[in-house]
Amino acid sequence: MHEIFYPRSVAVVGVSARKSNLGRNIVANLIEFGFDGIVYAVGHRGGVIETRRIYVSVGDIPDHIDLAVILTPAETVPGILEECGQKGVRWAIIESAGFREYGPAGRKLEEEMMRIADNYGIRYVGPNCIGAINLENGFCVPFPRLKRFVKPGGVSVVSQSGGVGMSVLNLMANEGVGLNKFVSVGNMLNTDAEDLLEYLIEDEGTKLIFLYLESMTNGRRLMEIARRSPKPILAFKANIGELGQRIAASHTASLSSDDKVVDAALRQAGIVRVHDATSLGNNLKILRLPPMKGNNLAIISRSGGHAVIAADACELSGFDLATFPDSFLREIERHFRASVIRLTNPLDLGDLFDLDVYAQIVQQTLELEAVDGVVFLHTSLSRAEHQASRLLLERLMEMTLRYSKPVAMYISTAAHEVNYLKTNYDFPVFTRVVETIRALEISHRHHQQHDQARATQTFPTFDVDQDAVRSLIQQAKAAKRDLLLPEAVQALESYGIPAARGVAAATATDAQAAAELMGYPVAIKVIADQISHKSDVGGVQLNLRNGPALADAFEDMNCRIRRAHPTATLDGVLVQPMITGGRELILGGRQDPQFGPVVLVGLGGIFVEIFKEASVRVAPISRDDAAEMIEELRGAPILKGARGHKRSDIEALIEALLRVSQLLVDFPEIKELDINPLRLFHDGEGCCALDARIIL
Repeated sequence: MHEIFYPRSVAVVGVSARKSNLGRNIVANLIEFGFDGIVYAVGHRGGVIETRRIYVSVGDIPDHIDLAVILTPAETVPGILEECGQKGVRWAIIESAGFREYGPAGRKLEEEMMRIADNYGIRYVGPNCIGAINLENGFCVPFPRLKRFVKPGGVSVVSQSGGVGMSVLNLMANEGVGLNKFVSVGNMLNTDAEDLLEYLIEDEGTKLIFLYLESMTNGRRLMEIARRSPKPILAFKANIGELGQRIAASHTASLSSDDKVVDAALRQAGIVRVHDATSLGNNLKILRLPPMKGNNLAIISRSGGHAVIAADACELSGFDLATFPDSFLREIERHFRASVIRLTNPLDLGDLFDLDVYAQIVQQTLELEAVDGVVFLHTSLSRAEHQASRLLLERLMEMTLRYSKPVAMYISTAAHEVNYLKTNYDFPVFTRVVETIRALEISHRHHQQHDQARATQTFPTFDVDQDAVRSLIQQAKAAKRDLLLPEAVQALESYGIPAARGVAAATATDAQAAAELMGYPVAIKVIADQISHKSDVGGVQLNLRNGPALADAFEDMNCRIRRAHPTATLDGVLVQPMITGGRELILGGRQDPQFGPVVLVGLGGIFVEIFKEASVRVAPISRDDAAEMIEELRGAPILKGARGHKRSDIEALIEALLRVSQLLVDFPEIKELDINPLRLFHDGEGCCALDARIIL
């Protein structure tokens, strides 16, 4: 990817002398940004632009070309790419639109481009993109006419949308965040976001990476690359509606929506997901500072009112206010004109007016072992204080690096002074108290996720009967159906997941005989490949206490199902012992098209679709992942024994989750797996799957 950002010679193809010509803008941008290489203009009409010759074709250029920037009608692009290949150009940025996004004809053009690129070994960005920028060497090739509107810095941006990418650069300019590199990837035909992410992780000038994605070409690869990154990665994933627009065949499929999977995957990879411009701005600012490693915060404020607001926000963000030693407070009190303020944390400096003393206090605070980060709330209302405030900011910048602890600075001052600070200092400046605290919360959460994602994880594997499950799947495939209920239960048992054993019965008489052997009460469940949600059509009858009740339930079940599904093939019922007690949960998983196997746990039973209470992870999962999934459920306190309830067997639930994860990893043929309900009994008593659905 290096040549995309550091070419020594560039041919801009699609240039004419017309003032409205967009190729002409690209040449002007390279000049405006001070590109340190050679620029050649190419356009089929020839001519001159800004004393620069326009070559009729790439082949007419007498010298070697590192990279071509192409902005011509879509139908001309394959021919130009062929010409580049013959010329020895091996890198290109194709900004032209009119390809797959315009239908079958555009897709054919893409196929021809791919063939030509493969033939000559050409790598290119696009098509349908806005170009790339590298502020280190002045390489700037977007087709809108640009000025130097964003300062140089350490943030690099990869955007699937050119327009959104430009908006992000405007946001960075407004917040005083410096840019290193920018690239719009468009249709990602030859070079995708994962390729560029891999490059930027190794790129020396890039300190923080932001991704704007509308689709993913390889989600699992994205996770693997991100886990290796020592640099913070932010992502905004758009297009989060019902991507599949499918009718879910299982509860698991409907609960683990595409966006929930993306959320889990980014989190597992240590990527910070942002959902709006405000959170993006705060992330871009705070993640350039040393991380907030612990939970103990110090608040130092020039205003008592601001200190109170910050303390409230601190509590909402889950921070603890660090305890200041008496000797530390007595030392600060020496600087006060009068002892009218009780010193504590938050530290109210309202009786102090010496900004040099402020800096000394912040330094002493950072030296305290019990302090993990500092919020400094400052006001600078008079012009006379502006210069002193700037010097104070410079000292805070130096301190945060020296002590490797973040200092988040809020300032209340005139708009022009805020703009000056953001423009001239590479240090985050916040103008809202609550957002300052939330920014440190972002830093703390990212530090935890970053460490967790990069920790050496072990994914437990159990001694299971793979052959038995493989045989069941082959048998079902041969019959062109999914696993039947008894087969699904058998598959779970083969992987060590406790399940309610049952007996298949074709008739009411057979069902009565099975019930007599196992003992009443019993439950019966219809066995039918075409019926996904048995309870919706009366396909589950519970608590049957004798033979006549079972016969009536069998007949009633058959009548209801015949009315609802007249063409369905009914293979009888599964008779199971009636199991009561414990908590009802749902366990499951599915194969995601981007991330592969995904596991889920949630509050189960008949209300699972109503409450949609579930936690998702990309498999394989570790024991910590499984425990974290359970902890995320709103019902977790009840499972742990809150309000006088007995503690549930959480360890058994963790093991069941790990075994489901292993099953889905071992058998990618399993499209969806649904265990609903899973009964979780009291601590030490285990769990039991009462119903299962496996879709191939």
